[in-house]
Amino acid sequence: MKKSLLLIPCLFLLLTLHAQVQVRPLPEPGYDLRIRDFVNNMKVADTHEHLGSPEGYRKSSKLDFMMLLFHYADDDIKSAGMSHKGFEKLLTDSLTVMEKWMAIKPYWEASSNTAYNRAALLTADKLFGIKNLDETTVVELSDKIKKAYQTDWYNYVLKDKCNIDYVVVDGEDRSFGDPKMFRYVKRFGEFFFATSPKKLEAIAKQQDYEIKTLDDFVSALSIAFHKAMDKDFVAVKVGIAYERSLFFEDVSKEKAEAVFNRILSLPKNEGLQYNGSDIKPLQDYMMHRLLDLARATNTPIEFHTGLQAGDGNTIENANPALLANLFLKYRDVRFILFHGGYPFGGELATLAKNFRNVYIDMCWLYIISPSYSERYLHEWLETVPANKIMAFGGDFLNVEGVYGHLLFARQVVANVLIAKVKDGYFTENEALKIAQMILHDNATGLLKLDKQ
Repeated sequence: MKKSLLLIPCLFLLLTLHAQVQVRPLPEPGYDLRIRDFVNNMKVADTHEHLGSPEGYRKSSKLDFMMLLFHYADDDIKSAGMSHKGFEKLLTDSLTVMEKWMAIKPYWEASSNTAYNRAALLTADKLFGIKNLDETTVVELSDKIKKAYQTDWYNYVLKDKCNIDYVVVDGEDRSFGDPKMFRYVKRFGEFFFATSPKKLEAIAKQQDYEIKTLDDFVSALSIAFHKAMDKDFVAVKVGIAYERSLFFEDVSKEKAEAVFNRILSLPKNEGLQYNGSDIKPLQDYMMHRLLDLARATNTPIEFHTGLQAGDGNTIENANPALLANLFLKYRDVRFILFHGGYPFGGELATLAKNFRNVYIDMCWLYIISPSYSERYLHEWLETVPANKIMAFGGDFLNVEGVYGHLLFARQVVANVLIAKVKDGYFTENEALKIAQMILHDNATGLLKLDKQ
């Protein structure tokens, strides 16, 4: 009897986990195949990458099976117990391929369950025809990767395999990539971490503008910002959640000036702690000045929110809800919140629903957790206007990672839309329209990717 009573709430939970209200007629047979085929074959706008130069990879010691493991997979391999020093040795040419494998093997086997590592497996299979990573395959895989980089590999992967229309790169290296395809975002981190006279001097030299006062510092930011806009950067990226809280108070000029003057009075090579409360008033003040510039030029601002890569980070710093005061003050600035806010998906839904100037970007999210991505995409499509969701950014240093991540993304997006059509929440045509919006058109329109 007790077992039966326990089963009742469990069954209820299972039945209601993806429960939907029916709004539309139930679909015609074959809808699931048609939706999945559409999502799998449509062009995608990739909102966020960190791609390195293919020429650089050709000369590197990563040009073996480690190409699939050195970014993101490394976090879980280290989390499973491998030391940072031990992992870094695998990225040199001091070991043979087999020696590298034997060193990483126990940690790979301990962590191969995670989505980071499942994505690496999927990439090895679908891009190189290698089903598993083990001592029988890593040499062959390494040879295939080396041969791939003797070809026009980036174009092949991004255009032919991924069917990506535009790639937005977080960086300034324009030495590679099709100009018709690649777009760029700009960071201004040096203005938030100018904690010493030496760093202020470096900014002054870079901008060719003398910095003696806080007003000078703000003017230097303006100069740097407009230089970036002249180079057709499509957005500004803020990644400061790795170092401090996302709560930026609207501090007075006097408070910021006191911090600035203190920095200026320090010996040249000494500085304030950049992650301490001493620098925060100046950082807060400069963030508001950056947003003033974004507002004046109609430039979108992208914020890292949620999970930080690596270890030793404070997740509370990256809660997107901490930004609400900025959304209120700068209502005509468009804020793009990255990474689905993982694990703050509910907070992110509330922000994007309540603020017309807040957008969701799911870059990086599918390889953090496919099930979180699927669960919250269900919820966001019920709570947030579909034109405010951008559903893919690989967030990788290499094109192999982009490819594997996009395979995850297409599966998850199709799963969600098929489920919603099955339940009569959307019609098949509505689902296809939403796929086109969230995987392509929203990013293209918001970031003006087709205007260059």
